[in-house]
Amino acid sequence: MIRTKPLLTLLLCLFFFIIILKYRTLKNTILPSTIHILPSSPSTCLESYDSHKLHKSIFYMSMVHFRIPVKLNQFVENKTGFEIGAPSVTTWGNLGVYAAARVVDTTNFASQTFWESGLKDGGSFIWKNQTKGKQYIRDAVDLQGIPNEYYDFVCATDVLEHIANPFKALLEWLRIMKSGGLLLIIVPFKNVTFDRKRDVVRIEHLINDYHNKTSEADLSHLNEILLLHDVKRDQGIVNFENFKTRSKNNYKNRGLHQHVYDQELLYYMYLCLNLNIKIQYTWDYHNLIIGQKQ
Repeated sequence: MIRTKPLLTLLLCLFFFIIILKYRTLKNTILPSTIHILPSSPSTCLESYDSHKLHKSIFYMSMVHFRIPVKLNQFVENKTGFEIGAPSVTTWGNLGVYAAARVVDTTNFASQTFWESGLKDGGSFIWKNQTKGKQYIRDAVDLQGIPNEYYDFVCATDVLEHIANPFKALLEWLRIMKSGGLLLIIVPFKNVTFDRKRDVVRIEHLINDYHNKTSEADLSHLNEILLLHDVKRDQGIVNFENFKTRSKNNYKNRGLHQHVYDQELLYYMYLCLNLNIKIQYTWDYHNLIIGQKQ
């Protein structure tokens, strides 16, 4: 004789098994028109900026290495690179980038700048008496003619702070870089430079510059710069009036530091662009961040 309690348990198990089976069958045969598809996530935070979402990944100063990197060979060994605002012998040269990379093409916004002269579009980038790559004359925000997803890495030393629309520039730098490629950026460590009195710009401001299509002729920060620029720490200034005149003509010389950065801002800018942050260094008057394109 079958006992009642075990029989009831068996019937309940069978009932739930049939319900699960029907659910799975229904799920697999549901009509496409009734499926709710969530919109895909934006590729960057620029399309739909959400401060809380971006800052879920918390920045800690302990993440930054406060020492000079010994060498950066491991990041660029036998790679093809593109340098914005080149060359930077005392940084990328001393850090082993030029020696380790197979090719380094370079660009500057004009044939003659405060820092370089005699540059020629289509010429050669010579390092230690060897042709390392090509020389281009291109604006950092418009690398016209440079192919998409061509380079293994892009690097820039003390360039980003001179750019009025930095996110526009960064998107252009990422455009020419392969998936898995590295973006190496150095900006001044403001505490020990003539920017020490200025505040670090907010990421929201930079995003607004991007959406407002701010041009490189923009002088909206000029009054702030003239008021807070530590003239005593700027060896390139003859006198204040000369600096003021030069600054008003910034589009031709690009000497102004349009924005001020720190490691925390760089961290969140890289996150905004969906870059995987590899490492950050601060030493002397440099802030370096390296990130990988996904």
